[in-house]
Amino acid sequence: MPVINYGKVYLIGAGPGDPTLLTRQAEQLIKRADVILYDRLVNPFILQLARPEIPIIDVGKLPYSKHVKQDEINDLLIETASKYDLVVRLKGGDPAVFGRVYEEVEILNKMHIDYDIIPGITSSTVAMAHLGLGFTIRDIATSVTFTTGHFKDNSDKPFDINGLLNYGTLAIYMGIRNIDSIMKEIYNKTHTNFPVVVCFDVTGPMEQYVTGTVLNIVDKLKDVTNNSKPGLIIIGHVIGKLNMSEGLTVKYRTKYLVQGTRTHAIDKAFELYAQGDWCMILPNDIEQLHPSQRALIETYLKQSFDSKITVN
Repeated sequence: MPVINYGKVYLIGAGPGDPTLLTRQAEQLIKRADVILYDRLVNPFILQLARPEIPIIDVGKLPYSKHVKQDEINDLLIETASKYDLVVRLKGGDPAVFGRVYEEVEILNKMHIDYDIIPGITSSTVAMAHLGLGFTIRDIATSVTFTTGHFKDNSDKPFDINGLLNYGTLAIYMGIRNIDSIMKEIYNKTHTNFPVVVCFDVTGPMEQYVTGTVLNIVDKLKDVTNNSKPGLIIIGHVIGKLNMSEGLTVKYRTKYLVQGTRTHAIDKAFELYAQGDWCMILPNDIEQLHPSQRALIETYLKQSFDSKITVN
């Protein structure tokens, strides 16, 4: 049996979407990659930082839907590592926070494939920063718990609310679909009408925050048109520091399409992101891109942009 010489795999956190929040190490590895396997929540502009000639492979999982199974992703990691020297596995947020990173580390260890994990910023910390809050505030909250509101087998597993009971803040990922039952469970166990904020599309074009309480947040969400986007639920007394009367806050970002030479378009895009906008680039040499990169651009060109900018 021939010996297979594997390349190195980098499991990289792409953060919540804003490319200015990428770590320097993540950005440099994306630019050097020979192939990229990416999740659904990765901002498409971040993929445009890749070298024009490399393949980018969508291995994203749609919430509550069947898509690429984890076993198939593991097989792709092995396959790409056998063909390429530098494989980037790009995940939204931080790989270690509900990113199933260990399942991929496990298969890499089993196959003796070298790897590194590159942290990213998880969306809940960005959401709290945008709200001007901290998970912990002296004399109000002394801890934070990250938990999930979605279980693989959809069983009624006990929900961890110990943090709330002990002067803490609770950040719930993947809980929007089950928010009604989650709020009922929290109230039944605590008999406390905690303040709540639900965060949608953090750093995305339609970032929204809906404030309420355990008893009324479900009703408030009925009028939100953005609730198909990825959402976070943050509960605890620290949320009471917000102006709860506002109810809904929308941070709308202008969507730009930047056309021009690839290098100049990328530079301009970073400028736009730094000022709080959202954009993609349309390089002049689009026909020279790998077919997978062209397909990505063509998909997003079907969407509407607020403005188009041309750079030399």
